[in-house]
Amino acid sequence: MKLRYMDGNDFRKGLIAGAQTLGENKELVNSLNVFPVPDGDTGTNMYLTVLSAVKECEKVSQSGIGKVASAASMGSLMGARGNSGVIFSQILRGFSRYVESRDQINGTQLAKALERASATAYQAVIKPVEGTMLTVARELASAAIDAAKSEEDIIGILDISISHAEQVLEKTPEMLPALREAGVVDAGGKGLLLFIIGLRRGLLDEGVYVETVETGPRVVPPPVHTPESRPIPGIDQDIVDLGLEREHPETLAELEYGYCTEFILKGSGLSTDQIRRDLQGFGDCLLVVGTEEVVKIHIHTANPGIILEYGVKLGQLSNIDINNMDEQKAEFDRKKSDQPEPPLVQEEYTRETAVVAVAVGEGIEEIFRSLNVDEVIVGGQTMNPSAEDLANGVRRTRAKKVFVLPNNGNVIMTANQVRELVDAELEVIPTKSIPEGIAAMMGYDPEASAKDNVKAMTSAAERVKTGEVTFAVRDSTYNGVEISERDFIGISGGELRVAGKTCNEVVRNLVSEMVEEGDELITLFYGEDVSEGDASKLAELLAEDHPTYEVEVQYGGQPLYYYIVMIE
Repeated sequence: MKLRYMDGNDFRKGLIAGAQTLGENKELVNSLNVFPVPDGDTGTNMYLTVLSAVKECEKVSQSGIGKVASAASMGSLMGARGNSGVIFSQILRGFSRYVESRDQINGTQLAKALERASATAYQAVIKPVEGTMLTVARELASAAIDAAKSEEDIIGILDISISHAEQVLEKTPEMLPALREAGVVDAGGKGLLLFIIGLRRGLLDEGVYVETVETGPRVVPPPVHTPESRPIPGIDQDIVDLGLEREHPETLAELEYGYCTEFILKGSGLSTDQIRRDLQGFGDCLLVVGTEEVVKIHIHTANPGIILEYGVKLGQLSNIDINNMDEQKAEFDRKKSDQPEPPLVQEEYTRETAVVAVAVGEGIEEIFRSLNVDEVIVGGQTMNPSAEDLANGVRRTRAKKVFVLPNNGNVIMTANQVRELVDAELEVIPTKSIPEGIAAMMGYDPEASAKDNVKAMTSAAERVKTGEVTFAVRDSTYNGVEISERDFIGISGGELRVAGKTCNEVVRNLVSEMVEEGDELITLFYGEDVSEGDASKLAELLAEDHPTYEVEVQYGGQPLYYYIVMIE
């Protein structure tokens, strides 16, 4: 099948298939982390970003590619998560700007749109690094430009571009020593390539491309649901007793409106795979991401009450958000508008300044609140918030000036993107860790000017050092440190510093590498998998190792990371 022109319907179909492909392969992309840590999230962030783009472009009824791409761009802007998600949103932005006045594009115009997309993404990054997602995007576009000189078929152009991008991706370890040492290709580049592969397959109405380490590439045909033959997990029996039937949407493209239901579930021993299986037949656009302790659930369903009832059985619910999409669609139809929805309007300001911080962990969240943070957005290491999550937090403060503490290097770009979604004056303090965020709050003065606060908070954050202790999810080598799966590992300053067989050993060695002359205080924030007694015993050992230092212990409750270390 040849395709000489692509209109909005084609692009929407390709976008949906790209999202599905990313969804099926997100764990593979997550595993391509330079550090063998358990919270690799590049695949998840890209998937959620693309899904947000899909949700927005599905509101557009016209078939012009400019209208659909513009809506997708706005959706990805609001839904961008993590650095990879932000960069992807900029790729979509560049693409949409090139096609914005067009109803359809040919192969040459597609190539130029991809070129514009790459350039826009590069411009969004202060210090572009080669061997990353940016490189793959640029080379994908370059191959498309060359191919379009002799090829009119859009599928043919994509085939050539994908083939070249695959070769470039395999060379990313040669461009970045960290990738070479870890034995992985760039995760963001892999995610982008998978999306383009999915988009191409969507244009041809082919099945979803799935790739795993164990089986290699394969294609899964579009699913055919047979209600009579589908087994119902035991936990769903209560739903059957209520006399409600499951919904069986054939594909995401056949989305039927209902209630967009989102919430955060906190519990213990939560299984995202099991939750996904349990809820799979009760709606569409299902997203289940998180850890054994914190899971974010998103689903479009006709029966939100049942979904919430299911969640209550597993733990505590928070951040519940239910929207009637039938009403939204009706309102949309009444307006007869195909423009993407503008950002929510900021309510009337009721205060001058406020602070929004990103954090996860019962203890850490409470620490920030005690330091007069106005809004704590649940997220960070294990679940990056979207730009819209942060924007809503900013709006809830109803403050004219808002300081945002990302507290994670992977959230800073997202936080900066929030400026386009809110009316408030926004200042992003580039905190890369929880200790930096805590220190920044020590420098915050609600009576001071924004300029003085930025200076004081940034300076305070720079004076602390952060260490993190978790476990390895695979065998690896980094900076000459040999790591075995399930080893405890210590990270500081963006580097994996130590590894060992016991948690206490790794913490003590990590702290010894971190301390410098002039330091006075060591604070341990212990995670949800560590008892107070064990943390206190470790503090005693650290006091023996460093008798001139004061050692404090605080409950953090963070998932996956046994300890977060703060040295000041």
